[in-house]
Amino acid sequence: MSRKIATRGLLALVVALTPLAVNPPAEAKAGWRLLYQENFAKPLGDAPWVKETYAKPFDTIMDDSGLWYQNDYGPAWNEAFESFDTYRKEFKVGKDGWLTASLSARDWNKDGVIESPPSISRKVIKGGPVAEIKVPDHTGGAIFRPTKALPDRYRVEYKLKTVDFGGKRNGTIEYDGRINGYSTEGCKTQHPWGEGSRSPGWNGDASSPYCEWQDVRAGRYGYNGYHFMTIVDFADPAPRNNHFWHYRRKVLMDSFAQHPDRVGTGTGGRICDSNTGQYYNYRDSSFNTVNMWISGMPNWRPGRGGLAGNSQWFMTTCSGGKAEQQLSSAAELQPELMPDEYYTFAIERDETGYTLEASGNFARVGKKTIRFHRPFVVDNNPIWHYNVKPEEYDGRFNGDLVQNDNNGSTTWPDQWPAGSAYPDYFVIGDLYTNVYEGSASLTDIRLYVPKK
Repeated sequence: MSRKIATRGLLALVVALTPLAVNPPAEAKAGWRLLYQENFAKPLGDAPWVKETYAKPFDTIMDDSGLWYQNDYGPAWNEAFESFDTYRKEFKVGKDGWLTASLSARDWNKDGVIESPPSISRKVIKGGPVAEIKVPDHTGGAIFRPTKALPDRYRVEYKLKTVDFGGKRNGTIEYDGRINGYSTEGCKTQHPWGEGSRSPGWNGDASSPYCEWQDVRAGRYGYNGYHFMTIVDFADPAPRNNHFWHYRRKVLMDSFAQHPDRVGTGTGGRICDSNTGQYYNYRDSSFNTVNMWISGMPNWRPGRGGLAGNSQWFMTTCSGGKAEQQLSSAAELQPELMPDEYYTFAIERDETGYTLEASGNFARVGKKTIRFHRPFVVDNNPIWHYNVKPEEYDGRFNGDLVQNDNNGSTTWPDQWPAGSAYPDYFVIGDLYTNVYEGSASLTDIRLYVPKK
């Protein structure tokens, strides 16, 4: 993911010591009523793969077939985009089908056979049943989302039992025959959704062979990752290219497992030791970070060869309640402890803002619940598209997204007008279809609403 840092904003935060099993019985969770839960005790369904035609794109900006890439790269990009086929499938999960599993896969040679399909399936591991997400190739994607929009006020939580989307194991990123979670076979690049024609790591020419695009396994853009949970601003989210998501998220918690090539001679960012209140360098960690952050206002006029995207504000205990202006992780996971121990992730929305929460046994600091509340607007700096109803917003942050690029220009007017509404949907899993590769398992997805 690209990391664009935003201005400072005040945050309310709570960090409390707590036992690892932080989920009380549903009836005991103060102020909340359990609406749905899914523990994967029953077999999951399935569905056939269907070829994606992009007849109904999510937007015309940076969705897979978006104008942004055509305006930047020119006709050669269309040839690159059409060099493979994309297939999708979705199936309902749980009571009333309240959850949807959504997957994406690539047919490299367009023969109707998917070479490395991702999967979401039921599995039993130590401690009980889980849903296992497996993405064996970085061009696949697999997520859970709600089938319907979330209520205006809610709490969503789940238990992450295992995660293997990069980072170090036993002090090295090379383990189990992989590099930072990626298979060592063949090339792995962002093709055809590069970082922009003027970005480093490649020559910027869309006619370049697949292997000459920006490498995701190593180099300047080498990283792996996983979305513990994010809230997005559009209905029925499905896996898409990584740049699309940088314009569609409201709040999120994710991991960002950088390759040492990307870190280079710098720090790689900062990780907060919530016991001491001091930061330590990312380069000195296991790279299994927990980033807790919000999306702010976008750059309405990116330069030629650039990308559309929102500012990114990172929340940690070490900031003293202020938004960080550089990549700053709130905690560090210990995947080696899983599944004997697990992590719980939750997001809440109330009448004033969003709360992000992560609980478990974190590296250096032990068992904790780390929790941040961010109001919708702080010092005139909003959470992007926070309003789920028109009456929650007066249009003050509206603007036109303008692209004047090497091969075309487009203006997308009124990107946040008065009268707009952006109901919330959560996403859990690997939502990128040109980066990220690995596996994870989770259980006990719960949706709460306030008690009346």
